[in-house]
Amino acid sequence: MGATLRAGIMGTGFMGQSHGKRLGQIEGVTVAAICSRAIETGNALRDKIAATDAVVYTDFDRMLAEANLDMVYVCLPPNAHRGEVERAAERGIHLFLEKPIAYDVATAESMVRAIEKAGVVSQVGYHMRFRKGVERLKELMDSGEAGRPTLFQGRYWCNMLGKEWWRDQSQSHGQLFEQVIHIYDMALYFLGKPSGACGLVENLCHRDVPGYSIEDTSAGLVRFYNGAMASIVGSNCALPDHFIGDYRVVCERATLDFHSTGDWRVKDGSTVFRYGAGKIEKEEFVEDRDLYLAESLDFINAIRGGTPPRAPVRVGLETIRVVSAILDSSSQAGAAPVSKPLD
Repeated sequence: MGATLRAGIMGTGFMGQSHGKRLGQIEGVTVAAICSRAIETGNALRDKIAATDAVVYTDFDRMLAEANLDMVYVCLPPNAHRGEVERAAERGIHLFLEKPIAYDVATAESMVRAIEKAGVVSQVGYHMRFRKGVERLKELMDSGEAGRPTLFQGRYWCNMLGKEWWRDQSQSHGQLFEQVIHIYDMALYFLGKPSGACGLVENLCHRDVPGYSIEDTSAGLVRFYNGAMASIVGSNCALPDHFIGDYRVVCERATLDFHSTGDWRVKDGSTVFRYGAGKIEKEEFVEDRDLYLAESLDFINAIRGGTPPRAPVRVGLETIRVVSAILDSSSQAGAAPVSKPLD
């Protein structure tokens, strides 16, 4: 297994807690440091995740200098980033980045350049890539059995106000960046490189809510270099207390239907169909895997020299390019090209 890996956590909110708890379950990993703007919240996180030996810092650069870290989990919203990713990469520290990695293409490209120049392992928190049905369809696609990918259809529906920063366009940049981006990532994972996108966004249900300046309704279309297409919709006007993110993928000889009730008490499910030569075969999966644990195990395996991570930092850049194009398109009431890929 090798030496124990020392992890640092930047950010003490929900995702910092979620990843911290999973790291505590992984053999050969210890949470050695936590960084927060306030010592009190850092201490609280240390207690919640039972990281008794973790040192709490309020200065990120001091943590990097003193804690002898192998990896850092950056669990901050992009509006709170101040170059931490680039500075950690320069020190040779592996990076797990919560999505979205940035709110603009230029910042995301800066992260990609720093990480790839340093040669460190990176993973973006696109945990939907670790579902059982997703893995099965990818196996069929990679082997050629599924045939050519053709179509992706997805949605993200919920109904929440969120915290003040979340519903402020200048801080969160909206539901597309914060939630629906997961569905766009799934489209890219299955269909490949995007060539163009268009869409519309609007605030239809929250115009009278003070401080609510983000969209609550969106519809996007994405075209891919291989000719495949995706349609994705988002809503923050749907069923309260439910978070529904599901999708369907169509290939020449296989399809995936991932279905969600949006109720955490009911397990999601996937159905993979294979067809050809007059036969239809069906595989069904109960989606009961701990996805946060799965993505960390994948990240740590890559650090230890295993297979490459499933969602490296360039994946984060690609999704930023696409949702940015959707927003640009909406502002122009028409189509907008996806920005030129980073060399």
